[in-house]
Amino acid sequence: MVELTAAMQSTESESQIEPAKPSFDIRLTGVRSSAKVIRSGGIELEVQPDQMADVQVGDGIEMVKQEEQDEQSYSILDFSDYLEVELFSNTSVFLADLRQAAGSSTYVTLHLDRGHMFVHLNEQTIPQVTVKTPSAIIRILAGGTEFDVCHNEGLTCIFVKRGVVEVTVQGRRELVKAGEASQILEDQQRPSPPICAPISRFNDWEERFRQSADTPALEKEISELPQEPCPLTAAGLPVNARILYQDEFRNPFGGWARGKIDNFIVRYAGLQYYRVQAQGPDEQYIASVPKVQEYGDVNVDVRAIGEAASGGDFRYGLVFRRSGDQFYAFIISPVTQTWYFLKSSSTGLETLREGTDDRMRGLESKETLRVEAYGSTFVMFINGRFIDWISDPDYTSGEVGLFVETLDSLDAIIRFDSIIIWEMPSVVLNPNEGGREYCFNTFDDDGDHLIDRADPDCQRLGLTSTPLPLPTSARPTNTLILRPTNTLVPQPTNTPIPQPTNTPGPTNTRRPTRTPTTVPNTSTPIPNTPTNPPPTDPPTNPPPTDPPTNPPPTDPPATPPYP
Repeated sequence: MVELTAAMQSTESESQIEPAKPSFDIRLTGVRSSAKVIRSGGIELEVQPDQMADVQVGDGIEMVKQEEQDEQSYSILDFSDYLEVELFSNTSVFLADLRQAAGSSTYVTLHLDRGHMFVHLNEQTIPQVTVKTPSAIIRILAGGTEFDVCHNEGLTCIFVKRGVVEVTVQGRRELVKAGEASQILEDQQRPSPPICAPISRFNDWEERFRQSADTPALEKEISELPQEPCPLTAAGLPVNARILYQDEFRNPFGGWARGKIDNFIVRYAGLQYYRVQAQGPDEQYIASVPKVQEYGDVNVDVRAIGEAASGGDFRYGLVFRRSGDQFYAFIISPVTQTWYFLKSSSTGLETLREGTDDRMRGLESKETLRVEAYGSTFVMFINGRFIDWISDPDYTSGEVGLFVETLDSLDAIIRFDSIIIWEMPSVVLNPNEGGREYCFNTFDDDGDHLIDRADPDCQRLGLTSTPLPLPTSARPTNTLILRPTNTLVPQPTNTPIPQPTNTPGPTNTRRPTRTPTTVPNTSTPIPNTPTNPPPTDPPTNPPPTDPPTNPPPTDPPATPPYP
């Protein structure tokens, strides 16, 4: 968790974000029992089962649960094939905002006042989706994210099935990733650390909750979990992580460059480290993983120790999505306890984001850096703690490697302890059930050449009973009932949606990138085989190939406007 800083506030003016003219309709479909669409001026539209109603910005939606009703009231709020939100008994939500940056991403903001929502984001398109409750701000950071959220009696609860969300409470932030859950009290000053939430258990709970009004609420299901984080390996990775490449630099013939390369001397040291020693200031050294391979949406962990006998500042870390002069880098200065997210291009090296963090251990101490890549969104960690995230769409894949840069240090030495490239296996839903078309994953699951809602047999993810009615382009034949009421819906404010500050600026003079070459030796090379070889099968759901041109927005640490 970190404090939001002024550097993260949006520099984009209100005039640059116009009300959206979306290429999709927003509709509420009644599936079971009735729902209400409430508009300003006291207009109420009652939506019966099998009816649909168009929803506009500022409209409130209330789910109706009849007394002694055994079945769950159930409706679907549908943004064409972009976003789907399942709504249940006694839920009250309104569409607070729908905007579009000029020629770019669509921003959707929903306010959940009470009840339960299941949120599904299409993996191939990435509207920037934010859910606000009186306790927290929840923002989706990755395409294909699915999560459940509730707000009842001053408590917000979140369970993430796929992807990753950022939870902000009073300006402090925490990540909740697939297989994790969190609860936030309304008067809490910071997000609760996420706890481990088995996906299979919550798939079963979702199915029961969709059907039965007697199913325990999400907050009760989460409260019955062991209030502990998910277990990690000795390397700090999730126990089910799939390792694509790993090197602890114990094999001097592992393929990394050795010898004098420009103004650096690089070698294996004591069968424990890969040692990079500088011989002057203002120099840069980059080495890619041997047996060059391109990686896209992967996670990279690097452990290293930095020192400088004569003083001076220097930086080290990792590079990823590298192709020649083009790459991203996440690096730190142990001298100033400053971290940097860099972008290199043919015009030079730019700093897209930087900050300080007192959890760095400093000189002559081992630091662990991690970047997790989700399409165009990159999440950064230092020593296992979330630091920040940033979005940039320009580089989608490339090489992974190590980075060293001397600033004014004459003799900096960096001892790299390990590098690991890994990913998480795709979530498998209903693995024992075949022949089903799921409604919202952009794949032809049952092989009948009809995808998602184009297939009349498609079903909600995790649902094992009879398929439920789905929103279609056809308008209902039943007439919606209009009647006046004194109910008023809070209207969204005109506060612009802030975004991460991605103002690039050259940090120093462009230096040529050095591509190290291995110094010949007479010994027979011994391949450095990863502990866990790369998988032979690609992930079930590939990441989006066309990321948005604008980064996801970042909200200010203000509490959402509620009466």
